[in-house]
Amino acid sequence: MELTTVSGLVIRERQSGDNDKFIDILTETDGVVEVMAKGVKKYSCPFAAASQLYAYSKFCLSRRKGRYYIDSAQSIKIFYSVREQLDRFALVSYFSEVLSYCQFPEKEHSRDILRLFLNILHYLTEGTRDTELLKCIFELRLASETGHMPAVAGCDSCGTYQTEKMYFKIGNGTLYCENCLSAEEAGNAVCIGVPVLHAIRHIVLTDFNRLFNFRLSGESMKLLSFISENYLSAHLGRRFRTLEFYKSITDEKPL
Repeated sequence: MELTTVSGLVIRERQSGDNDKFIDILTETDGVVEVMAKGVKKYSCPFAAASQLYAYSKFCLSRRKGRYYIDSAQSIKIFYSVREQLDRFALVSYFSEVLSYCQFPEKEHSRDILRLFLNILHYLTEGTRDTELLKCIFELRLASETGHMPAVAGCDSCGTYQTEKMYFKIGNGTLYCENCLSAEEAGNAVCIGVPVLHAIRHIVLTDFNRLFNFRLSGESMKLLSFISENYLSAHLGRRFRTLEFYKSITDEKPL
């Protein structure tokens, strides 16, 4: 029997019989791992708290016949309060669905993505950051960490860093200045002003320690949200039902 120890966040759970459940753990080394938690519904189970939804825990896992089982676990931080408000729970459910679908190119990306989600859970719990802004940060930073970073350093044609109006093509993640975008391509691009451009650059390029240190509001916030969710969806090649549910309960109107 193979044993391994890993820290990770429980992002999804599925019931299995009367006492067991499957959980998906976002780990710091191996992306998302499916684990069987046997006997977890019994009152006497010592790792029930550590294996609940949105618990960040240290797990000792055994591997038998190609499947992981929890041997023991100790909770580090439990983000229970995000489950108490429907809009926040819907949002983190969307994040969880996306992560379960993603491919993690390198081990170091698992650590960064886990850190991203843990920080977002912290800010949702504390209520110190705008919820919609956290959604945008998750979508664009996750896309960047999984190999889909948009090319926003300058105009894709002439290299110009910035003009009053820039155009972002969601399909291929390229940026154009107002002088280089052809009339034929204009219909496939989104016109963005300086505040939105700065926000996109900040999210995808800045050091992680400064990632959450900016604000955006009003129409600029709505436009950033439109770009981030459609960019992630386009580059993962699918839509997510949990996103539609989140938008339905927050009365988010399309641009």
